Amino acid sequence: MPQPTPLSTLLRVIPNELLKRWFHDHIPGPFDIPWETLGENDIEPMIVHLDELPSSIRKDAEIDLRTIRSFASEAGMRAIEDTARMHGEPDLLSRIPDGLNLNGRAMWVRLHEWEILHAATTLLHLEEATFWRKRNGVPANVEIAGDAAEQLGNAVSNMLREEGRGQHVTVERLENNGIVYFIVHPDDFVRSDNMHDDQGRLATVSIRPTLDIIFAYERHAGSFELCANLPKAHKERLEPLFSRTVLGWQLPPYEDESGYYIDHLKDPTTPLQTDPADEIRVRIEEIKMFNPSTRRRISTDINKHDETDTIHRAISEELRSSHDVLANFSVNSVGIRFVFPATRYARAGARIIRITPGSCNLRSLTPDRAEIVQKHLRMWGVDDAPTDEPNLVSVGA
Repeated sequence: MPQPTPLSTLLRVIPNELLKRWFHDHIPGPFDIPWETLGENDIEPMIVHLDELPSSIRKDAEIDLRTIRSFASEAGMRAIEDTARMHGEPDLLSRIPDGLNLNGRAMWVRLHEWEILHAATTLLHLEEATFWRKRNGVPANVEIAGDAAEQLGNAVSNMLREEGRGQHVTVERLENNGIVYFIVHPDDFVRSDNMHDDQGRLATVSIRPTLDIIFAYERHAGSFELCANLPKAHKERLEPLFSRTVLGWQLPPYEDESGYYIDHLKDPTTPLQTDPADEIRVRIEEIKMFNPSTRRRISTDINKHDETDTIHRAISEELRSSHDVLANFSVNSVGIRFVFPATRYARAGARIIRITPGSCNLRSLTPDRAEIVQKHLRMWGVDDAPTDEPNLVSVGA
């Protein structure tokens, strides 16, 4: 888990002009902050003022700054842009004054369009969610009932009540870029922690936080994904629960299918083809395999400093030392390096897409790059959704 950003950093990265308005609009005064003579990195008077506030008010102020900081990224700007479009404000980002850095842009939205920034936290959370598990083979373009969120919440609550949690459940439903999301927040187990109250007295408080369970139904592909920090057994109950409650479909057991097919990528005669229009380069950089007969595992990667090295050369060298044959192994996971050109959302750069039979870190990408990756996974037979892409170029893996 990343370390929280210090308060001093939160203040330093936002221009004083915007901080001045934030203090006057949202922080109790009076102020002894010499704004007119204050240097951009001189944040000591601000910290002194915040330290003098009651702890509950200071806590709220710090949470506000951390929320603003969380949007100071490409993902944060996309979340704001998409949310603004949903609220009928498609030109919001173009209204932000030129010359502001990402932190300043996020603060500007906080000051001028608080409702949009607040609503955008859901989309930002979706962008940052990881460890998605995919299920294919569900009906496409299902007409989802208006009370589906309520029905899903009741079903999740009934499931978790067996464990003493899930007494209360809130479900958010939204649709973005052809994907219908259901974000379920059930009560988790009670926890206790120590904290100081406004009088500085140490006290033990009990809280019941919520879990995050996210379902993402891709209408046109006939598939959905689940993101939840729960054991595998819970996910295997949640997936058919969602499919039955929201899609009206009886989902087969997870073992009966794979979300992604990667076993053929071990074969050196399987080239990876790319669409020239996307201007990308790809190379398999790492692969993990398993021989069920010998219980032998092979994990290998390429020499990233050798442009001529390939994963299949590495596999061949590993097999030669183990006296085994490729056909005996099944692929457990593969990492494919995608090199992208610059886009409106991001500079040119590379990402490792890690794929297992049941998961892929596709959602960690920007929407435009995710679309490119997903298209190529379908072209290569990794994602079993159909595709029809002409003008392909074969490249070495």
